Amino acid sequence: MKSAVDARNHWDIFGNRAFVSTFGTMPQTILLVEDEAIISLAEARAIERFGYDVEVARTGEAAVELSLAQGKSIDLVLMDIDLGQGMDGTQAARRILAQRNLPIVFLSSHAERETVDKVRGITRYGYVVKNSGNFVLQSSIEMAFELFRAHEELRRGEARLATLLKTIPDLVWLKDTEGVYLACNPAFERFFGASEADIVGRTDYDFLPRAEADFFRGKDLEAIAYQGPHSNEEWITYSDGHRAFLDTIKTPMVDDQGGLVGVLGIGRDITERQAILDRLAESEAKVQQRLKTIVEPALELEELRLSEIIEIEPLEGLLEKFSALTGMVTALLDKKGEVLLATGWQDICTKFHRTCAESAMACTESDTFLNENLRDGEYLEYHCKNGLWDVVTPLYVDSRHVGNIFSGQYFHEDDAVDEAAFALQAERFSFDKEAYLDALRKVPRLSQERIGLLMDFLVRVTQFVSSLSFGKLQLERSIAERQRTERLLSNSVAEKETLYKELQHRVKNSLGIVSAFLSLNIADLEDERSRHVFQEAVDRVSCVSMIYDKLSGAADGACVELDVYLADLIDLLVATYAVDRDLMIEKELEGLGCDQTKTVSIGLILNELFTNALKYAHRPGEPGRISVRLSRTDQGAELSVSDDGPGLPPGFEAKSVKSLGLRIVGLLAGEIGGSLSFADGQGTTAIVRF
Repeated sequence: MKSAVDARNHWDIFGNRAFVSTFGTMPQTILLVEDEAIISLAEARAIERFGYDVEVARTGEAAVELSLAQGKSIDLVLMDIDLGQGMDGTQAARRILAQRNLPIVFLSSHAERETVDKVRGITRYGYVVKNSGNFVLQSSIEMAFELFRAHEELRRGEARLATLLKTIPDLVWLKDTEGVYLACNPAFERFFGASEADIVGRTDYDFLPRAEADFFRGKDLEAIAYQGPHSNEEWITYSDGHRAFLDTIKTPMVDDQGGLVGVLGIGRDITERQAILDRLAESEAKVQQRLKTIVEPALELEELRLSEIIEIEPLEGLLEKFSALTGMVTALLDKKGEVLLATGWQDICTKFHRTCAESAMACTESDTFLNENLRDGEYLEYHCKNGLWDVVTPLYVDSRHVGNIFSGQYFHEDDAVDEAAFALQAERFSFDKEAYLDALRKVPRLSQERIGLLMDFLVRVTQFVSSLSFGKLQLERSIAERQRTERLLSNSVAEKETLYKELQHRVKNSLGIVSAFLSLNIADLEDERSRHVFQEAVDRVSCVSMIYDKLSGAADGACVELDVYLADLIDLLVATYAVDRDLMIEKELEGLGCDQTKTVSIGLILNELFTNALKYAHRPGEPGRISVRLSRTDQGAELSVSDDGPGLPPGFEAKSVKSLGLRIVGLLAGEIGGSLSFADGQGTTAIVRF
């Protein structure tokens, strides 16, 4: 039976069909299950007058079929308990609820306890005695709908909360006041190695050693006594044996009346953070040891290890360039075999030979042989059993053998490389044959003469940087001793200034030696690209050296006249690159004082931008103009380099530029708190604001 009410689709915010209303929304459908024909007709008409649609079933079997039928939209079941022969109302209700979540209201002519007891254990939303009147029936139906909606909202909220607890990576648990578990999440389940069902109702003493359980119980009681969130850090051991360091917060839980319900605990794994802090502490201890070595005369410099003498970062940058230019790998090891740095290693070694236990044994044998057979002033080659050549030479600093320089992973120029033998080796070690052979073909071939030159270069560069580092350490100690003397002699200001200028002079001389050393090597290089790389290195070193030249003559040793320094630098660059070119150089430099650190960065920035303009703005023999401007701004200062060349390519974006020079400019600008940008217009204008 259907009423004539408007049947437009309408859904509430919970995804349920809306309640019937006088505004034309779709009425809800009630399934009336009644075996007496006359009674079902009367009840159906009464329900339709309430504003609902009605479906009628005369048997329990028919009720189940209608409730579960595809396309049927049943919103509530009004179920008679006694349906005569066949399935009664309680059985039908259980069948329906097993597959659908529906509100069921039971109808009966009997109010005796025996009849009411039949529906116990069935989810129901009312029990109505027949002939109680239409008002009671209508109120019972409306109350059932409201109660069902409230239950559904609560169920969804509980589901969302359960999902939230399951996805939280932290350990979460709830105990009552006696320490009995009431709930926990999956992260906590992994701690005990048990399911929530097995944990709830039990205490820490059921899972942990007594001492550990006593500790956790004590922290619960501390939180209760504190009457607020109480935190502590603690180590725990999971059921699988691994340990974790937790930052734990325990909070007393109270009900609406303020009564204590239990304790909520949240534990966050901070093991990795603690490991980082431990490493920082270890690093700080090393720094303190170095400072102690500098300032305490009782400690001899000769006792220092290579890692305490040498500055790794600048040497690593040089050796990375060496590997890129030559294709040879490098590694610096101290006398105990600790690898201080390694660059450019071949894929055939890192991705294959050293990943397999059997082939890695050959690598270890090569390292051991080379280390045990070194001779002073020589380099030693070894043909690794994996088929490649390795080479090593000792490193001396201040006449002391402090470590070894390894290189290798190459073939001799006249070696006959048997790819078939390497293919068999790939099969033997279960390598990907094609990838292995591809890595093999990338291994460089070198002549014996070239190997000797390259190893000699490596030794000289490393010795030079090591000697500078050692000299710096000696100078630091000298400075420390002099400062101590100055304090004893009432802090002589004049002596401090002399010492500072001497330091600038020494640094300037050291940089001059580096520049001269690189310049000497340029003459021996036949490859134009290699000469270009070395020349750029010379220019950058000269750029920094000029800073210390200015500092040595400055009245205030910490301040440089930036405009004078940049003007001299431009003249140097023009003399180096553009002495025979028809270029107009414009300089508009406002007088500015700048500290030493920023001046070094600004000088390197100008070096990169100016040489870029020289290289790319105009062809050789072609006239042009390059302008350099330095001026004050409201926020600081601005340095710009402009040319009248063809300009930047279409779609140019500073963030995606791959040029090493511009990347260096961007990094240096960031170090001084500035930014790099490019202006639109004719030619190219690069602007650094700082």
